[in-house]
Amino acid sequence: ERSIGWEILGWAKKYLLQPDGPNAGEPWDFTDEQALFVTNWYAVDEHGRFTYRYAMFRRMKGHGKDPFAAALCCAEFVGPCRFDRFVNGVPVAKQHPAAWIQAAAVNKDQTRNLMTIFPAMFSPQLIKEFAIDLGKEIIYAERGKRRIEAVTSSPRALEGGRATFIVKDESQHWLAPNEGHEMAKVIARNAAKSRDGASRVLAISNAHAPGEDSDAEHDYETW
Repeated sequence: ERSIGWEILGWAKKYLLQPDGPNAGEPWDFTDEQALFVTNWYAVDEHGRFTYRYAMFRRMKGHGKDPFAAALCCAEFVGPCRFDRFVNGVPVAKQHPAAWIQAAAVNKDQTRNLMTIFPAMFSPQLIKEFAIDLGKEIIYAERGKRRIEAVTSSPRALEGGRATFIVKDESQHWLAPNEGHEMAKVIARNAAKSRDGASRVLAISNAHAPGEDSDAEHDYETW
């Protein structure tokens, strides 16, 4: 009931498009299940602070996890993604003035799955209104004030970043040999030290292979 996720649902329908499939080009629409996840993920307490700082969206292959994560990245990029104030007890959202979104994965092919969705998902209205500059690995808005970037397994290069929203893509493939474990640790540290305390991490994954010791398995066992 106390969530800025409701604003995001309406904003996405106005500014985003279905990127592929038989309804490609039509207004974006979350499924009921995804909408429930969004309203929970963007729930706030009585002080306007996010209830959750970390989440996993774990579904079977083919569910549409990448488009779903891309829609949330878009909202974090230029949409109403941060608490502003209460009006008659209802939380009202605002944009993040210096949004820095990271799509993280252990190889470029995985980040490409997410990054290639944005050009088809951005409506012409969104591109024009926020002066969006589409690139293959970095997307800018408002002359570089906001950005979405793809990052891969280089924990040292990631250390110290101040991303406002991070998607851990295909975390069932984040293993110790490919530095997935170190990537997860660096991302957690970076999110924890955010200036406004509102930087958050969303993992998306298929079911993990038991015993493989993936980051997704760590999350599952922790849950």
